[in-house]
Amino acid sequence: MRSALKQPLAHVDGPPLHNTDSMLWIADIPALGAARNPERPAIIFPDRGETLSYAELNRRSDALAAMLTNCGLRRGDRFAYLGRNSDLFLPVLFGAIRAGMTLLAINWRLAAPEIAYQLQDSDSQLLFADPDFMTTAAAAIKGLPTVQLVPTEAHAGEKTLRGWLKGSPASDTATNSNSGGATLRDANQIVLLLYTSGTTGRPKGVQITHGALSLARHAELLAGDLSHLEPSCTILSAMPSFHIGGLSWVLMGLVRMGTVVLTADPSAGNFLQLCRTYTVGHSFIVPSVIRMIVDELRTRGESAPKLKGIYYGAMAMDQQLLQEVINRFSCPCVQFFGMTENTGAATILSPQDHDLARPNLLRSVGKPYPGASFEIRAPDRRVLNCGEPGEIWIRSPTLMAGYANLPDKTNEVLVDGWYATGDGGYLDADGYLYLTDRIKDMIVSGGENVYPAEVEEVLRQHSAVADVAVIALADERWGERVAAAIELRPGKQVTGEELLTFARQSLAGFKCPKELQFVAALPRTASGKVQRALVRQQWSQISR
Repeated sequence: MRSALKQPLAHVDGPPLHNTDSMLWIADIPALGAARNPERPAIIFPDRGETLSYAELNRRSDALAAMLTNCGLRRGDRFAYLGRNSDLFLPVLFGAIRAGMTLLAINWRLAAPEIAYQLQDSDSQLLFADPDFMTTAAAAIKGLPTVQLVPTEAHAGEKTLRGWLKGSPASDTATNSNSGGATLRDANQIVLLLYTSGTTGRPKGVQITHGALSLARHAELLAGDLSHLEPSCTILSAMPSFHIGGLSWVLMGLVRMGTVVLTADPSAGNFLQLCRTYTVGHSFIVPSVIRMIVDELRTRGESAPKLKGIYYGAMAMDQQLLQEVINRFSCPCVQFFGMTENTGAATILSPQDHDLARPNLLRSVGKPYPGASFEIRAPDRRVLNCGEPGEIWIRSPTLMAGYANLPDKTNEVLVDGWYATGDGGYLDADGYLYLTDRIKDMIVSGGENVYPAEVEEVLRQHSAVADVAVIALADERWGERVAAAIELRPGKQVTGEELLTFARQSLAGFKCPKELQFVAALPRTASGKVQRALVRQQWSQISR
């Protein structure tokens, strides 16, 4: 008698990552563009009316490397950038690589204490800050005397980043004149530092190497599902450059020697105007913004701009919205799933898979990128069978070098070349990845990651609060919104508005709860641990 077929193990490999010897290194983008197409616009920044050709991008990248040395920084040092999307950010990144230094890209929505922690933890020597954030920046460095503060734009007559980049004369390349001759193609050089919120309440600094950043872009070039993203394309980016998703999208355009229309205004009206003004072909948008764009078109009674591709990630797109996007834009849709620790995307759901006749596939986040592998594992690290939910593990040459100053945490999540994502999911027999829950309880609100423990830690510091449980509530506009159930100390009183005012002193606005409810006692396990799952179930019955 024939035995029953055994369900295959939940392991899938992406296509091979070949031709890596000929890949374009990120540091080479400005120089190669300047040599091939010096007058082609690399960056268009309509917010300020600035356009950088590839020749000018190359020159400013050298100027930035020289400026860092002029400020006393040396190879291996770290510095930070605090600002909205701008034409300034890309020369800063390329200049950092050329100078052999590490750029800390800071979320401009953070409060001063959060910024201060990142500056101190990273040992940053200099902070570039937009004028709008100079007050916050000054407060952040108040207890950090070694950090130099330089405004990006005109500010009270001081030396500025823009002034230096515009006024600096053409000079020898940074590789010959700065930091003792930095190696542009050092795969192990930490070029980027991005902090992610931690489940223990403290952010973790993800160290991204030049090799990982370059290999990630090379994998995208090999991904057949991105073949319609043509060379010399024009793309639009309103995603913040301090996010790996937003930065990866910009670099995807520059690697193809295309033109990036960059804006700090993600509003639907601005998106539509820029698409038409600059004949944009492709854009990366989070679903919450896609919904706003569709609503704007419906309100105006206008037809959609003629795009060649819409790319999305950070959160799922529901089938009804996808149907309207397909009907209005009539262009391919591509979904990415990834994380900072993997230097961006790890899976891709192709245009062919965006088939409304196969709704099950629309719940998937796709298949692995070239060079990436996935496994679904049990808590004991045993590989599960296809269809069984567990923790998603990734193996990829684009994984981070580790968390800054956290060797134990690094060793906990990087094991034998694999990364334990903390995200829950399962693989089907065809190699498609499906997300189930978030093992780390992360909340995704409008594409921003919020960890409950970080918010809870701040709220617990209020003298009236005994304990708190932060959860995610479904939100039609933002995907999820932050909510908090509050248990007060005996005899203490505080209003919701007072608690929010208190939280805003230490937390970015997007991390602050949008709903607060007060409870007599939070549900707990026998060991005293708050049961967030029960808080979610009981939310609608909780007395205000």
